[in-house]
Amino acid sequence: MRLQEGTVLTIVRAAVDERSFAAVFSAHHRDAVRLAYLLTSDAAQAEDIVGEAFAKVYVRWKRGEVRDVGAYLRRAVANEANSKLRRRYLERREAGRQRGDERGVRLIDEQAADRDEVWSALGHLPARQRQAVVLRYYEDLSEAETAEVLGVSVGTVKSQVSRGLARMHTLLEQPTSEPLPGGER
Repeated sequence: MRLQEGTVLTIVRAAVDERSFAAVFSAHHRDAVRLAYLLTSDAAQAEDIVGEAFAKVYVRWKRGEVRDVGAYLRRAVANEANSKLRRRYLERREAGRQRGDERGVRLIDEQAADRDEVWSALGHLPARQRQAVVLRYYEDLSEAETAEVLGVSVGTVKSQVSRGLARMHTLLEQPTSEPLPGGER
């Protein structure tokens, strides 16, 4: 059976697309995982987030809808992380309600007690402040780039970063003998 010329061309294009995206994956995977980890403080969850983000980026990339893969991927990772954090928050809040325990409403990773004080303080920030601080200072993005990734204005980035840093400063000023909110040191 003979393949039609259009079918062969389609197969060749698909192979080229897969190799090209494999190169994109190789170039951006490590940075994407690092960003996801900084946003969630959970290595396994970071890998899951990046996998989901790459799958979504691939669909858009294949359609030619992605101009800047790095920026688009950072945005996808931030969105996925925010969704996971929101889901985790809701699950904990519900668990707290079922137990009658108000601590269940807090967005605190129980494993943060083993992390150093900066990571602990970063983990106590609301999701948007954490994202802004991580993108601005750990990913070293400009305010404009951070705003683009988060889908907000530059002014919002400035206020979220300022509030996040002020909150971290307050948490870090506490004597180490006093636990951080949620029982962490």
